Amino acid sequence: MAATGDEHAASEILRGISRHLNCLNEDNKATRKRALESIKQQTVIKGLPRGVLQEVFSSLLKPLLKCLSDPMEKCRETTIATITEFIRCVPKPEESLPYLMPCLAQRFGDKEILEPSEELRLSAVEMLTLTVDVCGTHLTHYLNETINILLRTIVDPFPDVRKESCKCTVSFAKSVPGWVSAIEATGAVIQHGSGKNLDDVVSHLAQRLFDDSPQVLLSLLSVF
Repeated sequence: MAATGDEHAASEILRGISRHLNCLNEDNKATRKRALESIKQQTVIKGLPRGVLQEVFSSLLKPLLKCLSDPMEKCRETTIATITEFIRCVPKPEESLPYLMPCLAQRFGDKEILEPSEELRLSAVEMLTLTVDVCGTHLTHYLNETINILLRTIVDPFPDVRKESCKCTVSFAKSVPGWVSAIEATGAVIQHGSGKNLDDVVSHLAQRLFDDSPQVLLSLLSVF
């Protein structure tokens, strides 16, 4: 009965925001911006029960992911913030992974990262860190996507993105069995690497972080 109640409440919420969802396809950027802000206000900001949010998130995830490539920066910012709050609040965030991870890998894990905003790249990596923290071993099925993202973001020109990427890598390593060496190597970068030292080592870390040999990872410590 509880699940049925959640589904019914979620249906009511989705009916209430259906107009806003339709507006996400409008050419007018201000219209899309208002629609995304309204969706955020009427879902994650509203303090809905977690079960209801789960049902709503399942329906909203695909249209929200499309908005990650919106030409307007504010729309992309609101989208990342909304998805992040959903991941933080829903009881089964892992259900988003089949759609979330390929999308993030495409936008942030290709050779040419598609997101031009430094702040939004940081927000995206923070979202990935949260996803790793709350989804744990479920991310084992998305090793390639996660690795591709981190290999790019860990050498990002923006220092805060690099630092958050190291933090994310540590969390990811703890979630995947057999990654103790990655934890130690990356942890050393975070604790001792700063300024020029971090800049010098981070590219080598990116190349070797996911090497099959634990000794290669541990050899990074000699830099310090």
